[in-house]
Amino acid sequence: MAVLKIEDCATNRAPGRMIRRIDKIMASYVGSKFDEAHGVSFLQWVALKVVRDGAVGNAGELARELGITTGATTRMIDALEVRGLLTRDRGTDDRRVVRLAITPEGRDIVEKLHELVVPAWNEVLTDFTQEEVDTLVELLLKLVTAAERVSGSLAQVREAVE
Repeated sequence: MAVLKIEDCATNRAPGRMIRRIDKIMASYVGSKFDEAHGVSFLQWVALKVVRDGAVGNAGELARELGITTGATTRMIDALEVRGLLTRDRGTDDRRVVRLAITPEGRDIVEKLHELVVPAWNEVLTDFTQEEVDTLVELLLKLVTAAERVSGSLAQVREAVE
């Protein structure tokens, strides 16, 4: 089992800080490539993409995925719904359950704007070999899985204590 030492977590090498910086830098960089002509912001595109891919299914999950408030999420869903890109689907079994569904127009936007996102990432990864990119993706997947496992365990412990 590998372990980090305190010196591995100096500000310029702290894994959490590096991950947050990459997220902020890339969101800003990729977001700058979106313009009014596309009609959606980068964050709206991410929302459409995670709904399309089945990573989230309702407003609460979307808020957690995007790291924004439920109020901001509701406003975003409202805007995407007005544009005909996303719909709220009230189930017939339980009207309290509201699932999000992407429309064919929303799917088209996701696919069209992939043409901006993927080249931006490829520009950043230009000095990486294919093997390094593959390894990076595998390690990030492993890290996300481990973080979800650990945080899930913490949630269960907190529930047991409360």
